[in-house]
Amino acid sequence: MPKIPLQLLNTYILLGILSISKVTMADEPFADVHLHFNWDQEELVSAEEALATLEKHNVVFAVVFSVPSDNALKLSKLKPKSIIPFFSPYITGHSRNNWYYDEKVLERAREGLQQGIYKGIGELHVISGLGPRRDNPILQGLLAMAAEFNVPFNIHTETSDYRFLAPICQKHPKVRFLWAHAGGVLGPEHSAGILQACNNVWIELSARDPKHYGGLLDDQGTLRKGWYDIITRYPDRFMVGTDPVWNAHQVNRWYEADEGWKHYAKFIQFHRKWMTELPKEVEEKIRLKNALKFFKVDLGSLK
Repeated sequence: MPKIPLQLLNTYILLGILSISKVTMADEPFADVHLHFNWDQEELVSAEEALATLEKHNVVFAVVFSVPSDNALKLSKLKPKSIIPFFSPYITGHSRNNWYYDEKVLERAREGLQQGIYKGIGELHVISGLGPRRDNPILQGLLAMAAEFNVPFNIHTETSDYRFLAPICQKHPKVRFLWAHAGGVLGPEHSAGILQACNNVWIELSARDPKHYGGLLDDQGTLRKGWYDIITRYPDRFMVGTDPVWNAHQVNRWYEADEGWKHYAKFIQFHRKWMTELPKEVEEKIRLKNALKFFKVDLGSLK
């Protein structure tokens, strides 16, 4: 067998170390605070397959919303310590556009929260001009229950300004809000605005990948300075999720199933990559620690 030159051998060793390092970084524990397991996703991916996907990517903690709302239980029952279900007001597959007229929403929410079946409320869409008014009694009832049962409230606002959300979080200071997608298309200045307006709001950055809302990265694929500045200024107030839905802006996709779980690797790799641009202690908080603290979960209990 021919001898390998020492210099070449050292190169091989170095490359091997770097390869191992990359694998280790990619496999670091991840908390995904924005998952869905909707009826039209289950047509393509079973609960067991979805769980296997999370385990493959070392997602040690996850939050699940679903349509209908009890579909989330199919995932959480497989791994109850590390996957927590939220109550969704979309109690059937056809109620996304009229849930705020349905008194059964409040009945189902109270029943599920009292029994401890659900650990939060959301994802709940409050879209200016299309969804419920901010004073809608069903919405206000759910907010009151979030305070009563001390559970988080994931809210999705589709507006042109953070000040649409501010009156809600100011009126309900006992509710711990998780603002979905950092406001969708809104820039970092809006995250700064809501964090200053309400100390009971945390922000999650799901769906800010190029396949959905985008906006985190510049044309060179680097985290925009505005986002870097606000995230590092408030390192304890941000979390991350993947939101594995496909063609997300087509709300009523009646003609085909949602294949979002098939693209999970793309979503999580996107987030893992941009977070490496942050200081390590900030990256660790956003990737894992903030979520565990917010949801009052001990990492040791998940192993």
